[in-house]
Amino acid sequence: MDLQKIEILLEKYLEGKTTLKEEALLGDFFQMEEVPSHLMPYKDLFAFFSKERETAIAPLKQWAPWKTPKNSLRDLEKQWWHSKWTNVAVVLILFAGSFFSGRQYYQKKQAEIAYNQTLSAFSLLAQNYQKATASAVYLNEFEQAKTKIYNPNNK
Repeated sequence: MDLQKIEILLEKYLEGKTTLKEEALLGDFFQMEEVPSHLMPYKDLFAFFSKERETAIAPLKQWAPWKTPKNSLRDLEKQWWHSKWTNVAVVLILFAGSFFSGRQYYQKKQAEIAYNQTLSAFSLLAQNYQKATASAVYLNEFEQAKTKIYNPNNK
């Protein structure tokens, strides 16, 4: 192959504008024994790509769980059905958990409101008790004055 054409294809390759056929031509060229010295780094590059392509494809050919005879269509349907019901169960558990935690939060807020109302009722009772005891002091003085007036002998 013409060296000038290879250099043009190489520039095209580095720009990412080559076709698969042109890349195959470059790969074939760089697998040859005699490569010009200014293109030697590219020989190593294409050798690396060739080696990696072979190693990357080999494990994929060996591992194919969907092609094993154990996984029939019925088994796949069962797996899908079980995974569907598993998802439904998870959603129900999350819903129930949020419902009960929301209920606990609501009960806690109701207890807090009841506590605040009880405190305000007790403060009203305390205020009224203070008013009642204040008038009781006056009654005590009235009682003392009455006893002085009606029973002057009992001092």
